Amino acid sequence: MKAYLDILQNINDNCTELRNNRTGTPDIGLGHGATFVHDMSMGFPLITTKKMGLKNIATELEFFLRGITDKKWLQDRRCNIWNEWANPVKVEQTYKLKKGLLEWDSAPLTPEQQQTLRNSIMDHERDLGPIYGFQWRHFGGEYQWDKNRIELNPMDNFNPANPGIDQVANAIDKLKNNPNDRRIIVSAWNPVDFPQMALPPCHVMHQLIVRDGKLNLIWTQRSCDMFLGIPYNIASYALLLLLYAKEAGLTPGVLKGELHDAHIYQNHIPQVREQLTRTPYKLPTVEIPDENWRGMLNWSANDGFKLKDYICHERLRGDVAR
Repeated sequence: MKAYLDILQNINDNCTELRNNRTGTPDIGLGHGATFVHDMSMGFPLITTKKMGLKNIATELEFFLRGITDKKWLQDRRCNIWNEWANPVKVEQTYKLKKGLLEWDSAPLTPEQQQTLRNSIMDHERDLGPIYGFQWRHFGGEYQWDKNRIELNPMDNFNPANPGIDQVANAIDKLKNNPNDRRIIVSAWNPVDFPQMALPPCHVMHQLIVRDGKLNLIWTQRSCDMFLGIPYNIASYALLLLLYAKEAGLTPGVLKGELHDAHIYQNHIPQVREQLTRTPYKLPTVEIPDENWRGMLNWSANDGFKLKDYICHERLRGDVAR
């Protein structure tokens, strides 16, 4: 897909200075960001220059749309996108306890051992905190995590007396009843909840705009891992656009991404250069079938889409910078 590959090419050709960041893996990138634009009538924007798993992407999208924050829900569906992260408040509480036990009557842990311990705790903690889905469905609400409640209903992660604002339901209502509204926005950026979030949101908001019977979606992303993350984000927001359009009876129009800090991690540069040598295939199509349609808020990745004519190059792997 040219729009995405052009951004990769620009960074590869014109960005040489390595910059340190919180992950410890330096990156190269564009300080002024980039813009991705795709007309949905040209096909579904699933990258063809490397193999992409749309089922995985769809499962994460369902996870967001249902407001779930339990990592195990994803893992039970063989989706491991969030394996490396967890609610930092719980991680630090457990870390202090375990660190104290390990250092009891023995030598202090080295910085490397401390990080290994933190990573191990994150791997096993299920609670991701009030991340994307909670903000989409319960913005401003009181986040609550009780394992027994979550086991019974993974969406039961909020105080019923203070559920917050259901931004997705509001967006659907506006698309159906006031499609000319210029305030159809869903935001995940809530600094009040940052301390409990596994990660502050990278894609911070999306806006829906209706013109001439077509629904357009623009998403804004503050931090853009161009090799691993952005291909997932492109496909996820394209699928979200299809769902909104079906729910509102509109034709999908343009998908646009405002990609602010667009970067390539140093350990992904060889894979990017390999990807740029590959000739893209024709884009596939995605259909949201009528027979399994239960409404957008009850949509399931298991039977809720059909990917057709996806031809791609072989997979390119890269480690996640955590």
